[in-house]
Amino acid sequence: MAVGSSNHPLGIVHLVQSPPVPPTQKILSKTTRITCVDKEDLEKYEKEYLEKLEKKKEPSEEEKIEKEREFSKEIENLNTVDYTLLESERRENLLLSLNVGLMEGLDSTEKLYRLGLIKKLDRKLTFSEKEKLERQKDTPQFKQYVARLQRIMDSEAEQRIREYQANLGLRKVDDPFELTEKGKQILEKKRKELESVWKEMSSAYDSKNKQLFQKKVENNISYFPLFIIMGFVNGSMMAMMMGNMGMNSEMYMQDMNMAYDQGYTDAGGVLPAEGGDFGDSGDGGGFMDAGFQPGF
Repeated sequence: MAVGSSNHPLGIVHLVQSPPVPPTQKILSKTTRITCVDKEDLEKYEKEYLEKLEKKKEPSEEEKIEKEREFSKEIENLNTVDYTLLESERRENLLLSLNVGLMEGLDSTEKLYRLGLIKKLDRKLTFSEKEKLERQKDTPQFKQYVARLQRIMDSEAEQRIREYQANLGLRKVDDPFELTEKGKQILEKKRKELESVWKEMSSAYDSKNKQLFQKKVENNISYFPLFIIMGFVNGSMMAMMMGNMGMNSEMYMQDMNMAYDQGYTDAGGVLPAEGGDFGDSGDGGGFMDAGFQPGF
């Protein structure tokens, strides 16, 4: 093939024969075209593979329903420790949470978080919240708690705390939590249930119906720690009511040993009255740092 050129100063057109394309260049061109096609196929394959992977990760409707069923069952079976931590969050009462054993508290907090009843606080504490928290940390109860943990801390407990921090994705082990809307609903439902039972028991007491009062006590003895935790009554008052109705309070209060030993009663000074200095600040979500900061 000839290429004409009229740029010569004399206007002479030179015919220049283009050199033949070497065989190697033909091969390279062909290889380049193949490589481009292969790259497109690879990208398409990779995209399809990732989409399949995502679909595989996403649970099926049956799996979702089964998971919801399991969560509902766990929520129905929440125990006294679980409700203690939920109530502690609601009332922003760090001292109440100190009555729960460390290992039980870690297990319960992980469970409440997994069930969506509490969440990590997604904001900084306000000055008032910090002040309130520090006042509680200055109390003898909190200082005794810290000293006790420092005396008995061992490698097993330290490892469990590290696992807890990793499981919940906490930057610091004392990162604060708050109740979720679901957590508030579950706690309020339990409070109404307890309130109904307590009103029936109080009514039997006020009417001086000993037989009915004893029956109510025997049927609802498992609720007693929560009566105290949620502020319906204190241990001294409950014992007095049973004594006035001719009942042996010590026999019935054995199931409340945890509440007495761990200071749930007001006699121990650990459970401030609701609405008091460390009590409820309205129906806000509540916050807590789980009392882990010192010693770790």
